[in-house]
Amino acid sequence: MRDFPQPTWDGSPLNGRSILLHAEQGLGDTLQFVRYVSLVRQQASQPGGRVLLLAPRPLLSLLKMTDGFDCIASDVDSLPPFDVHAPLMSLPGILHTTLDSVPAAVPYLAANTELITVWRERLPSVRRFRVGINWQGDPNNPLDRARSISLMQFAPLADVAGVSLISLQKGTGAEQLAETASQFDVVHLGDDVDETVGAFMDSAAIMQSLDLVITSDTSIAHLAGGLGVPVWVALAFVPEWRWLLQRDDSPWYPTMRLFRQPQPNDWPGLFADMQTALSRLVGGA
Repeated sequence: MRDFPQPTWDGSPLNGRSILLHAEQGLGDTLQFVRYVSLVRQQASQPGGRVLLLAPRPLLSLLKMTDGFDCIASDVDSLPPFDVHAPLMSLPGILHTTLDSVPAAVPYLAANTELITVWRERLPSVRRFRVGINWQGDPNNPLDRARSISLMQFAPLADVAGVSLISLQKGTGAEQLAETASQFDVVHLGDDVDETVGAFMDSAAIMQSLDLVITSDTSIAHLAGGLGVPVWVALAFVPEWRWLLQRDDSPWYPTMRLFRQPQPNDWPGLFADMQTALSRLVGGA
């Protein structure tokens, strides 16, 4: 939690005051809760009111393409003065939203149109049902052991007739592509993805040319959900709080489907269920 001399916003009318919204946790958290900017924008619509956003530097390029704020930066000293502030992840409480009133209109994130064109030209050779996959999250996250998945677990999906698996994996975990190459095929789009134009910029554009994204509980899930593309998320038997329990949909993302381990640590059981669902989806495509 950041400390600012200005008071924390309590949800009362802004009446022309400027507000700073600031990310205080991970990249996925920021991508998920930046949706609330639109509700705050409604409160700051009077003359003089401004919405400022303080976000992690890697996300600036992507978030600059969203609507609702007047200025974005990764350093508070680069922002204009403001009157009140609020952490992004405190906005559901401040604005009193419930599971039924979560701002879930998608897309609220956007991909760069020029990059969409670039990747559509690079992907035409992949002519089958295109499934982007991501399996490894941040190894420094204390929850990573429960959330990340070995790439080998995705092998049953490669057996579905008509499917091409396309890697969306960056950083740690990408080395598994070489380890599984003799077992099943995964299209590798190159090490330059997201390296030149900013984090998730290429990934967001690539998703516009995919039929489906399948991922572990990582930032890629929130990116796909915020973009409004079809996404399936593989969850541990006891998932993180945001995914709730005993449901296969998500109030956060209308294009998302959740797959849960049938027993603790049972990734094979989960991917067997996912293989069946994918076969039905591709068969009806």
